[in-house]
Amino acid sequence: MFVIENRISELRKRMSSLNVETFLVSKPENIRYLSGFTGGSDAKLLITPQDKYIISDSRYREQIVRESPGWCPVEEKNYDNSQLALLTANFSNMGFESQSISYDTFKLMEVDLKSQLLPLTDMVEKDRIIKDQDELEFIKKAAQIGDNVFTDMIDQIKPGMSEKKIANEIAYLLRERGCEKEAFDSIVVAGENAALPHGKPGNRLIADGDMITMDFGGFYQGYLADMTRTVAVGKVSTDLYDKYMAVLEAQELGISLVKAGIRCKDLDKAVRDRLKLLGLDDFFLHSTGHGVGLEVHEQPTVSAKSEAVLISGMVVTIEPGIYIKGWGGIRIEDTVIVKDDGCEVLTRSDKAILKI
Repeated sequence: MFVIENRISELRKRMSSLNVETFLVSKPENIRYLSGFTGGSDAKLLITPQDKYIISDSRYREQIVRESPGWCPVEEKNYDNSQLALLTANFSNMGFESQSISYDTFKLMEVDLKSQLLPLTDMVEKDRIIKDQDELEFIKKAAQIGDNVFTDMIDQIKPGMSEKKIANEIAYLLRERGCEKEAFDSIVVAGENAALPHGKPGNRLIADGDMITMDFGGFYQGYLADMTRTVAVGKVSTDLYDKYMAVLEAQELGISLVKAGIRCKDLDKAVRDRLKLLGLDDFFLHSTGHGVGLEVHEQPTVSAKSEAVLISGMVVTIEPGIYIKGWGGIRIEDTVIVKDDGCEVLTRSDKAILKI
């Protein structure tokens, strides 16, 4: 409760600085962060200078009491604004999360509410970017589960298995070992399919000489870790080995540079320049990394366009990869906690090229 109250207090300070009298929270991750309520896809929060309301329907009556003590529950369907109109009647304006409100919902609020509507971004995300100790422990546990699942999978993968079978087994093991659910649909792509950074696992069967890229993670207490490993099946060709070691070199360089004070664009450039030196930069098709927490892609973005500077307590991924049409691809990814003098790597599975 103390942590929640601090988060609300910070939000109210931000509201006051922007002359926002009341603020509507509709993004499920922000609802959970501010209230502890896990039914956010069917709810809204209304924050005023003195009060805080959870607006949801009768299905969540008991859940709100259990998960969010101290909050005032208000029963209302998502498409109905009658209670929201009453709660905001004495306020001249209401801020809302413009990135998570549809145009249709906005137009309904314009009709139903008397308050001026103020579109705002990152009101809650500005605080979520730095994780507290409890959040870090949840992410560490999610990473540990991911490592255990990877170890399990290395013992199970055999020629003749399909990509889909491996992905299904990863999803099962994440839950079996303690995660609530997958953080995202697991990516399992083999051979030439590994040239697709976000390829979907299909019916392709694993064969000798294949590379397999596995990108997965799970939620633990609402927080996630993200990891990718690329492994080889049977004989490892010289070409595959050389390219793998190049990506690993770039990834480990990136990790060595993570610390408070470094600009995300500089970190991305260093990784990209190393792949350029190794003749592979044209095949690196995405940013070097991203923040993780309640969502799989959070601030900051470790990219060439990012103006963010890393701060102690941020959690980011470092995940260079190469993708070559007709050949395949390699990606190696770790989740790390930014520290003043470096970083703590949370995903600890072996990154030496594994032959299974």
